Amino acid sequence: MNKKIVVKPVEPLEVAKRILQHKTGREVFRIGISANLGGHTRELYSGLGLAVEEYLNKKEREYDIEVLWEQSSFAHDSTTRAANQLINRGAEAVIGHLSANQSLAAATVYADIGVPFFAPGTTHPELTKLGYDNILRVCGRDEDMADEMINLAQMLAPGHTVKIIYQENNYGKQLSTLLRKSLKEKGLHLEKEIVANDLVSSDLTLDDTILFAGTYEGALLLTEKLKTINFQGRLIFGDDIFVVDFPFIVSEGLQLYTVSTKKELYGLNYDKFSMKYREIASLDPAAYSVTSYLAAKILLSNISTLKKHGYKKLLNELKNGILIENLKELSFSPNGDILDFSWEKYEIRDGKFLKIE
Repeated sequence: MNKKIVVKPVEPLEVAKRILQHKTGREVFRIGISANLGGHTRELYSGLGLAVEEYLNKKEREYDIEVLWEQSSFAHDSTTRAANQLINRGAEAVIGHLSANQSLAAATVYADIGVPFFAPGTTHPELTKLGYDNILRVCGRDEDMADEMINLAQMLAPGHTVKIIYQENNYGKQLSTLLRKSLKEKGLHLEKEIVANDLVSSDLTLDDTILFAGTYEGALLLTEKLKTINFQGRLIFGDDIFVVDFPFIVSEGLQLYTVSTKKELYGLNYDKFSMKYREIASLDPAAYSVTSYLAAKILLSNISTLKKHGYKKLLNELKNGILIENLKELSFSPNGDILDFSWEKYEIRDGKFLKIE
């Protein structure tokens, strides 16, 4: 891959320093964020940073905000270490740990301490099945995304059978299982399920409709392989590939699609949001930009409840519904899943994610 990478490096500490410039001597509320240094982390800290700056610009606010950053990786020990470091540094709530592996590992740490944990990018169903009462998922779930991926396949090629290509990692296997389940429930035929490897093209015909279960990096490698065989079919991804640089560096000449977060989620003014977001990120929003922003807005609107009454009262109130300025009401299930979450379908073309009407 010899294309020029157009994306700036991930810089969570720069946003943390920017927020510190607003300190006024008020009582400080500390928010922890953590993730690996991947493309989606830019969405985490930029979305959160925008929400915090909007809060800090309010004259009537009660608190100054400090953002604490700890880097984690996909390894369990790295994640639990980062989670414990955030607690030791005084984090009173945490937003982050975008991947399923990281969030599932960190959730235990925050539950033991009683710190509210807002997950804006973990779509793995198990997160809210752990039985913890401190978790709010501010994004969709993989089983719903799998349904939308199949709906998109049927919209693009009605009656066409599909093939699944999956990576042999936890995310790939789990999403592949959900895609199979959804296909069966819809009465549709799965022609073949294929492991993503160097020989994947030998199991394909040039006009296939493919559902890909895997990560951003795996998706890039797959498009390169398909380009070499002059693949003419349709390739549908989940939301992990909705990173702003993907359309710039992906192989051209392929029919590429994805399912990801609806831009105008809960009535958000996306054009206004995007303009402000770019001031922090220097790039357009991506899959978890809006959800990270919403997670921070929810927390910031309820700091007083958390400080005075504890996380249990806070989460119980949120599960009954919350109104945030200029947005529709948000509410959560008893397990902590956000309700009425909306997905959107996109075509990847001309360096952009283009909404399919």
